[in-house]
Amino acid sequence: MIKNTSYSDKKLSLFRRASRYDNSQKGLWDYLTVYHWRAITLIFWLITAGFLLYMHRHGIHWLSLSDTDDNLRFAEVQDWLHGQKWFDLEQHRLNPPQGANIHWSRLVDIPIAALILLTQPFLGTGGATRFAVAVAPLLPLGVIFFGNALTCRRLIGPHSFLIANGLLLCAGIALGMFLPLRIDHHGWQLAFLSLMIAGNADPDFKRGSLTVAIASTLSLIIGLEMLPYIALTGGMQTLFWVANIQRAKGLSYYGLTLAFTSFVGWLAFASYANRGPVCDALSPVWLSVTVGGGLLLALITRLRGDWPLRFIAAFIVGIIIATGFSLAWPHCLGRPEGISPELNDLWLSHVGEAKPVYTRDLKVIILILSLPVVGIIALLPALWCNRSSLRIGGWITVFLTFTAAFVMTAWQTRTAPAAQILALPSCCWIVMQLWQGIKVDRPWKSNLWRSVTLLLLLSIITTFLPSRLVAWLHPDQKKTKSLGLISKSPTHSRKTKSEKESPSYPTPSTPHPERRCPTIPALQAIEALPPATILTFVDFAPRLIAMTHHRAIAGPYHRNGTAILDVHHAFRGSQQQAENIIRRHAISLVLVCPGMPESSIYLNEAKNGFYAQLAKGQVPLWLEAVPLPQNSPFLLWRVKDRDTPNPRHHNP
Repeated sequence: MIKNTSYSDKKLSLFRRASRYDNSQKGLWDYLTVYHWRAITLIFWLITAGFLLYMHRHGIHWLSLSDTDDNLRFAEVQDWLHGQKWFDLEQHRLNPPQGANIHWSRLVDIPIAALILLTQPFLGTGGATRFAVAVAPLLPLGVIFFGNALTCRRLIGPHSFLIANGLLLCAGIALGMFLPLRIDHHGWQLAFLSLMIAGNADPDFKRGSLTVAIASTLSLIIGLEMLPYIALTGGMQTLFWVANIQRAKGLSYYGLTLAFTSFVGWLAFASYANRGPVCDALSPVWLSVTVGGGLLLALITRLRGDWPLRFIAAFIVGIIIATGFSLAWPHCLGRPEGISPELNDLWLSHVGEAKPVYTRDLKVIILILSLPVVGIIALLPALWCNRSSLRIGGWITVFLTFTAAFVMTAWQTRTAPAAQILALPSCCWIVMQLWQGIKVDRPWKSNLWRSVTLLLLLSIITTFLPSRLVAWLHPDQKKTKSLGLISKSPTHSRKTKSEKESPSYPTPSTPHPERRCPTIPALQAIEALPPATILTFVDFAPRLIAMTHHRAIAGPYHRNGTAILDVHHAFRGSQQQAENIIRRHAISLVLVCPGMPESSIYLNEAKNGFYAQLAKGQVPLWLEAVPLPQNSPFLLWRVKDRDTPNPRHHNP
């Protein structure tokens, strides 16, 4: 007999449940946090999103995409909407006519394009574009609010999600990945990482295994940045089964789901280039691991022996995967980028996010590591207190992934956002211990006041005090923006004596040209010129092609090492070498923005190079100045035909 429950019955049940909590000692506070945590988290996200939109309203209006990846993502979406094929991820306006090979996928393009298409009939093309680049980064922010809240509820308790949501706002470096205009994939990667951790903390084994597998696949489709954490969460799924035979079905679900979804994801999203054995994206190389490994894990769950036998079986699977990978893909045993030593020396070693955290300025180190240090301090007692609990598996997952992210900041600063996100559960745990230790009355107002007070205390420790320390150490500098800490732009974190004493060369009349060059008003004069192939800085090329109809030679994307080296050789080398490169690429304009970080590299490391000579005013006769508005931050020259006499240089 099927029981028919009407809406009124459900409503009555809801009121009875509320009444039961109201009449209990815990009262309304527990009722709201236990049964309506999703709605509260949603409200928290909406308020945060609204605040961020308001704070960045001017940048949204001017499409101030500050990062190179954001600008290239914008260009990729625009090209797709204008007819470029789904599987064609080449950027045809970089390194023409061959194009630039980009290792991304269309997965992150989908929400941006969908927002544009849905709002275009109402807002027009410009309004829809601004709406999309403003709202798209806030979608993964909602996912990470939910994932972080879910993890803390499962590992700590039902009330902890309030503290977890508040602590997320203290993770300044990580939060910078979700700000309006940050349309690149980093926010989505962090969001899927939070779901992997939540999945391993799920007391429902099957649901948790499916969550980990699907989140891992979506992360792999986007890129390989989270590969270490995917391996660790997958390894924990296996160890859960080794320790408890009841987890066999969960591991089977994980293996089969990972194998199936990764194969389908590769078929649906792999670009033409990623169908080959490349090492830096989901390709047949990594598909052999996810599909082969997933099927082997599902197979060994049929064993019914004791834990030593299960451990040996899991160990053998690991040996098979590692050996097969080494024999089949020996070219992928090193760094997945596969760049040459010269490209590393001239380019990647100068990229801010690729530098170890200890090479950065002290102010940057403080802002990056303040929250993870609190997390590390709280993590060990959290593990100890949960050593006999059913939650220990989730806490071990947090320990392994967080420790990995924290240690890897000593390799590359780009792991700092993940380290801050993974620090949140242990930070939340220590706050909840303090919360439970404070003796106050039971009414919900007292509980709310207690939560807010402790959250403010921890935010002071992890955010306010570090920022004040930075201001005290550097009183002459403005507050460092979180977006500037994790950037692809070249940096000189600790300048040498020669770098500090580099000469000041003539620049455009406008002050701080490096700040104005990326702006739409400054680029209007460049946009007004007929379409051309332009030699410009590697880090300015994505902005140039995103905001104008021009072409450039290279952006900061490792698969295009030859083109990146051509730009560096041109600006670092002699005028003759620069001319040869310019003629070979059929370049018709040379555009520079004095003061950009990349220009300081050329000035400091190639003091007699082509760019340094241009900055000194020593312009070869095969270039002629192009008139620009008086307040333009750019310097622009047109390349003359070969039949023009070509002395070394002239001084205008």
